[in-house]
Amino acid sequence: MQKNLSLKTKTEFPLRKIQKQLISDDVEKQLREAILSGALAPGESLAEAHVGEQLGVSRASVRQAKFHLASEGLLEFDDRGTAIVRKLTLADAHEILEFRQALELAAVRLACTRLTDDAVAAIEANIRQTEQERDLLTLTHLDIAFHEEIIRAACNSRLMSAWHTLRPQLELWLAGMHRRHSAITAQTCEVTVDGHRALLATLQSGDPDHAEQAMRQHTSGQQAYLSLTSNAESDVVAEGREKGWLPC
Repeated sequence: MQKNLSLKTKTEFPLRKIQKQLISDDVEKQLREAILSGALAPGESLAEAHVGEQLGVSRASVRQAKFHLASEGLLEFDDRGTAIVRKLTLADAHEILEFRQALELAAVRLACTRLTDDAVAAIEANIRQTEQERDLLTLTHLDIAFHEEIIRAACNSRLMSAWHTLRPQLELWLAGMHRRHSAITAQTCEVTVDGHRALLATLQSGDPDHAEQAMRQHTSGQQAYLSLTSNAESDVVAEGREKGWLPC
């Protein structure tokens, strides 16, 4: 008589959660922050050996990070294959801002009718944090995060996907814009907070037309900053403050 054998199919492994971050991810993060802060200036080259020596990592880790940053549009390669910090042209800036406005005008209309308590709480938390922030690069990160919360509140995955494509280069442009604006006035944080509070109020009104108009006004001042001389910027800052459309 044949016996039925009971087979054990479950094996216990002593697994633990992996907490150590990949080295290339850390390299990528440091290089991205250096680019956005201006520590690595537009047009500056990144030699793998030099960067690897500074960070204490292999050239392979630097190379992997560079390729990812290039895919985001923060780096580009010259004819010799040397990675160079992207210098946004006037045409680049116009395209970035046109794309940004198209996304955000669509998102703000949708968000008006789909706004949840959780979305409002996230936006309010961002504004409170922005109000207390004095580091310029962190302010830029928070500014971008605020607008991403509006995109998220629209509850449209394709809008969010398009935003993720745009975000790195928009953040690069905005970080430079914040540095230029801060050099003229110390009110960059206050202007950003005021503008974001006004946008939240229009979202909560539930009126898509009103919200779209507010977002258009909020972003329209950015075009005025393109192709300006340094002497003209202070005049634009003063005029923009009065009209409520400083870049943020």
